[in-house]
Amino acid sequence: MQFTNPLPPVSPSEGLPERIRQRTVPPGQVVAWWLGGAGFVFKTSQGTQLYADPYLSDVVNDIFGQQRAFPPPLTADQACPDVLICTHWHEDHLDPGSIPIIARNNPTALLLMPPSALARAVSWGVPRRQITTLKAGQTLGIKDITISAVAARHNAGVEGWEVSDGVCLILEIDGMKIFFSGDTEYDTSLRNLRKLDFDSAFLSINGVGGNMNAHEAALLAWHWGVGTVVPMHHYLWKNPAACAEATLDPRLLESTYLKLGGIGQVIAPIVGEEIVLGQISSGRRGHRFISNAGTTQK
Repeated sequence: MQFTNPLPPVSPSEGLPERIRQRTVPPGQVVAWWLGGAGFVFKTSQGTQLYADPYLSDVVNDIFGQQRAFPPPLTADQACPDVLICTHWHEDHLDPGSIPIIARNNPTALLLMPPSALARAVSWGVPRRQITTLKAGQTLGIKDITISAVAARHNAGVEGWEVSDGVCLILEIDGMKIFFSGDTEYDTSLRNLRKLDFDSAFLSINGVGGNMNAHEAALLAWHWGVGTVVPMHHYLWKNPAACAEATLDPRLLESTYLKLGGIGQVIAPIVGEEIVLGQISSGRRGHRFISNAGTTQK
């Protein structure tokens, strides 16, 4: 069954690079813009721009015959990151069609990526001095952002495209904790991160290629009690591969999340439009469960 996006998938407005540049972010907030797939731009109150997994070319079409569904909302030449993170080396996360251009145009930008991604980026001519390796268990402070990496479990099931060092991200900005999954399957090690009390979670939902599905992402968001849940990695390709395991509709996450008792907000992103993130005021606003005594708790 072919997926039809229930929301306008691409913002009709133009000029995303200029909108990002001009956007003033108040203290205590972070603004994010979806680039499609797992790609996002985050901007902080101090003006720092962090790009996560930007896929801005159509190189996967050359490799796998998988054409992108829409033009990139900004081009590699328009990207102006202070920090760019690639969670693993797969081409829709470490884009050989745009990463070298972005690095060349932004010589002071810091690129963070696992070792297997670094080896590929350097082979494309990205200066080694611009790249810092990012491994599970590491924490780095860059400007007003603290970035921590935790292990992802991502097996795409394609021979030659195995990933052993992919990471998920924890971004701490202005008192907020934001989880960014990159590509990962549902895993008990992720459940154990509940104690970190995330304010927001960006979770892959496509359910194939080594990723959790929409229902698993909903369970994880409910278990964590996050205040804001953003489903991702469900819209990038013009003709998604037909698969019974695929869960490409963000409404599936929302419906499962609500059935579990989730009370946080679920934001289905639209390419090129902004998402405003704020801090949870107290406790686990996005989590309601029934105790053994039968009382509803938060």
